[in-house]
Amino acid sequence: MPNILPASELRSKMAFVLSALRKEGAPCFVTKSGRAVAALLPIDLYDRLISALEDRLDEDDMRLASEVREARGEYKAKKSLSLSETKRLLGR
Repeated sequence: MPNILPASELRSKMAFVLSALRKEGAPCFVTKSGRAVAALLPIDLYDRLISALEDRLDEDDMRLASEVREARGEYKAKKSLSLSETKRLLGR
C-alpha cells in the first residue's frame, strides 16, 4: 500500500487501505492539493500512542501536584517572597 494517498483516491481504495493498515501496521497519510491533511493508522498503534501520551501527562500532573504541595508548604512556613520582594530581586 502506498503510505501517501491523495484524498481523491481514498474513497475508491478504502477497503484496500484498511486491509493494508491491518496487515502492515504502518500509517497512511492522506493529502489534498499535495499537502498532508490526515493520517490513518491501525487502532493498536493509535491505542499505544494515546496510552503513552496519557502516561506522560499523568507524570506531568504528578510532578506539578508535587511542586504545588511544595510551594504551599513554603508559603505556610513563611519561606515565600512577597510581590515587592520578588520585583526587587528581579530589578523591576
